[in-house]
Amino acid sequence: MKWTLVYFDDQIQNIECYKELLEDDFHVIGCNDARSYDSLIRDHHPHAYMLDVHMPILDGHELYKRIIDHPHYNGCPIFFISGDESDENKVRSYQSGGIDFLSRDIRSDELIVRLSNKIKFYLQMSTILELGNLRLDVEHMTLTIGEEHQSLTLIEMRIMQIILRSFPTALSRTDLIKKIWGEESVKPGTINTHITNLKSRIDKWNYFIKIRGDQILVEAKS
Repeated sequence: MKWTLVYFDDQIQNIECYKELLEDDFHVIGCNDARSYDSLIRDHHPHAYMLDVHMPILDGHELYKRIIDHPHYNGCPIFFISGDESDENKVRSYQSGGIDFLSRDIRSDELIVRLSNKIKFYLQMSTILELGNLRLDVEHMTLTIGEEHQSLTLIEMRIMQIILRSFPTALSRTDLIKKIWGEESVKPGTINTHITNLKSRIDKWNYFIKIRGDQILVEAKS
C-alpha cells in the first residue's frame, strides 16, 4: 500500500507527469481546480498535500491557508512546488507555512526522499491520527468513528496508534509485540487475541485490520 498525496495543479499534464513519476511510492490524487479543495479534504485523509504556487483564481498560498483552516485538515505536511525558483518565491512559500519548496527540475529520487522523510516525521510526531472515518487523539487517548466515541483498553489504544502510524506499511507481529511489551516474553497468540477484541470494537470503521501470516495489514472495506 502507498502513501496518499493530494496534488493541486492547474496544468493537467503536470498532474499526469507526477502521477507517473511517483506511482511506485504514492497514490496521487490530482486536482486541476483548487476551488474543489473542500470535497477533497472531506473525502480523503492524505499523508501530504503538494500545491502548485502559481494557479489562477486560487493560488497555492491562498489554498494553503484554506486547507489548514479546514476543520477536516489532519495536520499532514504541505509542500509547495513551482518552476519559479526565485528567492522571492521560495521565501514567500516558506513564510506561508509550507514545510518544503520543490522545484520542477528536482531529480525524481530526491523528490521521493524529501516527500517521504517529511511524511515519516509527521506520522511519528502527530498527536491526531486519522484514517477513513476513524480519528485517534493520542494526547487525550480518545478514539471516534464518525461521531461515535469508542471505548478501548490502553493496550488496544496502543495497538491502534502503532498501526495507524505505520500505515500503509504492514507490521509484523514481532515488531508490534516489541513496541508494546519491549523485551518481555509474550506469545504471538496474545497479540491475536487483542486484535480480535479490538476489531469487534471498531467494526464501524471503513477500514479493517487483517492478519496474514506474521503480517498485520490495514485495508479499506470494499
